[in-house]
Amino acid sequence: MLAQAGNPIYGELDNYKSWLGSSLAADRTRADNMITWQMDHGGFYKNDGSTYDAPWNGSDARSGWTGSGGVELGTIDNDATVTELMFLADVYQRSNDTKYRDAARDALEFLLTMQYESGGWPQVYPARAGTTYSNHVTFNDGAMARVLILLDHALREEAPLNGDLFTEDQRTRMESAIAGGVDFILKAQIVQAGARTVWCAQHDPVTYEPRAARAYELESKSGKESMLVTAFLMSQPQTAEVEEAVRSALDWYRSPAVQEADTAYVKRASGSSDDTYNPIQSRAGSTMWYRFYNVGDDTGFFADRSGIKQYDIMAIDAERRYGYEWGGDYGSELIEYADSVGYYQR
Repeated sequence: MLAQAGNPIYGELDNYKSWLGSSLAADRTRADNMITWQMDHGGFYKNDGSTYDAPWNGSDARSGWTGSGGVELGTIDNDATVTELMFLADVYQRSNDTKYRDAARDALEFLLTMQYESGGWPQVYPARAGTTYSNHVTFNDGAMARVLILLDHALREEAPLNGDLFTEDQRTRMESAIAGGVDFILKAQIVQAGARTVWCAQHDPVTYEPRAARAYELESKSGKESMLVTAFLMSQPQTAEVEEAVRSALDWYRSPAVQEADTAYVKRASGSSDDTYNPIQSRAGSTMWYRFYNVGDDTGFFADRSGIKQYDIMAIDAERRYGYEWGGDYGSELIEYADSVGYYQR
């Protein structure tokens, strides 16, 4: 095991803290409301905290997505279900009221149940009707990695996932789920010119191949999503297979062919309507990675809702140019952590 100080996975589960109020009483009220929004399968939709200012009214849809027969879908998109589980766990640890523990256990059951036999997690459960990409294994926005981080923290009994929050049977199944997740990650790592590289934002749950999502999210090697996947692998026992996957991903992030040196991705100011603004800018000392690279080479690309791949960000329409994140300093924290634990450039 590597020392974990500085691993980028830490803090990934903390979003729930922004939902905490000024007192336990306030948090219990929110948790009570939250439980009414929890669906029968244990999952939640991608709600913001204000949803839980009031209880479900018993008739409105609890999810914006449906599957076969109109079943309402739970999701791990936008931190959903993971955030609610963490909130419920926190309130249980402070209140010792088992209804919050039981709701957290139900949310965990949802996460364990939705895992594919191949080891990956889709964006939703049950399967989404009419939208294939939600049923792919989803690294996009850290979805699968965040579930694995939660399971790993629970096995380590890191607060608030400690004590009797979960049953012994659930903890045993968590170990198997993590092993399956690691296996999927290793098998899905994209090979380019005989060398392992990184991952796409979505992968086929059976063939492990990279898959597209929305029209502007084409098959790719993902500079953003692969960072958290690599960091999670670095939280696990460094077997020969895991070490090779990590070193290969780090080689990719460190490659001058992938990095844009002295470059930064600077979002257009909120409220600006300047459609001549280019968010990819020269900045001495900064390093930028593109969000998406061609699967077969290390060229960064962009797309808009037309689905046409472009290599100049100014060639896509303004709606997607400024309404999506196309680059960032994704590899910087990862490389810094890798250097600190001896994963030096080879």
